[in-house]
Amino acid sequence: MTRNTALRANERGQTIVLVAISLLSLLAMAALAIDVATLYAARSEIQRAADAAALAGAKAIADSGITTLPPGDPNLLNAAGLSRTMASSAINAMMTANPVINQVAGQPITWSQTVTFPATANPTNSNPHVTVTLQVTTLPTFFARIWGNRTATVKATATAEAYSPANVQNFTPIAPNSVKPWLIANSDPNNSGAPFVNTATGVIETNAGANVIGEQLNLTADCQSGLPTCQLITFPTNHDPPTSSTSPRPQVDYVPALIATNNGSNVCPSVCLGASPYEQSIECADRSTSYQVISCGGGANTITWDNGFNPGGPGGLSDLGTECLINASAAGPRKGQDLLDPSPWPASPMQITAQSGPQSGYFVTTSNSIVTIPIIDTNFPPGGFPVSGQPLTVVGFLQAFIDEVHGGGPVAHRGDIEIHVLNIAGCSNSPTAASPIIGASGASPVPVRLIGP
Repeated sequence: MTRNTALRANERGQTIVLVAISLLSLLAMAALAIDVATLYAARSEIQRAADAAALAGAKAIADSGITTLPPGDPNLLNAAGLSRTMASSAINAMMTANPVINQVAGQPITWSQTVTFPATANPTNSNPHVTVTLQVTTLPTFFARIWGNRTATVKATATAEAYSPANVQNFTPIAPNSVKPWLIANSDPNNSGAPFVNTATGVIETNAGANVIGEQLNLTADCQSGLPTCQLITFPTNHDPPTSSTSPRPQVDYVPALIATNNGSNVCPSVCLGASPYEQSIECADRSTSYQVISCGGGANTITWDNGFNPGGPGGLSDLGTECLINASAAGPRKGQDLLDPSPWPASPMQITAQSGPQSGYFVTTSNSIVTIPIIDTNFPPGGFPVSGQPLTVVGFLQAFIDEVHGGGPVAHRGDIEIHVLNIAGCSNSPTAASPIIGASGASPVPVRLIGP
């Protein structure tokens, strides 16, 4: 018994050592967990920032109009330089404007970006890409300090694309939301009626070496005047060439799209209270999936037209809806709508000056006057245009700035909608089976998407 008591006495204090070692291990594991959690959180945060910056750059490229220019266009080089500058400016402005954006875990971000234009002969994808790389080198650590590493580095890269299906051989269809219900003919009156979009390839036409961007056109309802319904005139031909003395602008015809019912999900200015679904679809951001999600390409019939009313003429539904949309007090120029100066393009972006609201008198980057309009296939035999209620094929989308609704000039063209062409996205006959890329707002027919990582 004496011997056993002595042995037990020799074991006194070992529990304290074990507890101390355990506590040290627990503290080390906690410190490691903190380091790992910090790194994971910082990695997620910096990746989100990289994604957002790349998308901002791609949006600037889409707005520059570069995606509409075909290979060999004389404006391509200048427009490419402009798009790079716009993308870099958008990214730099985003990363420096707000401390929440330009810091990760309280530490400053360093960044770089590249804008690349794949070779025009690339059969897979010739759309411009923006790659943004963000890095933080001063992220504080806890456990890693044991090895002398007081800071860690986190890095993220994202690549976004300004997506135009005309630049992709086997394309994913696009389906912008909130398009306007003017189904315009695939016929450019500035180029002897040549199609805006080559329906076989999706390529955008050129006009004697000059791109369609910046063209000024009139949208003219192809409905006989004085009738309550839309009785076609000569669809799909344009009425007057640019030199005609009977029209203030070269014209492209449209027919009204079929709008089945009032859409409760419309987002409308409070002053716009159009009674008919057609007028509301002009005035509002129409989110109805039954009408507004329209994909293009592949020869699929995706939209129908309606002859149940006549939308044209002064005081017509197109006139009233458009005036309210662009905040114009009446038909004609300078009635309160925003103003577009297209002259700086392609060396610089076109300039929009707000004429109402808190930004009145200042340059702005967006406007209610910017709309997306479906372009329909007009390759029909004489007399073969579908009757009202039969579907039509959308071959592309035209982004336009609405200058005004005509209130003067030739009587036959009062109520016409005068536009400047900002961009066009065309679709060919070779879509993939992928679901259409649906644009967020409908302001641009060229969506942007992340393609990496």
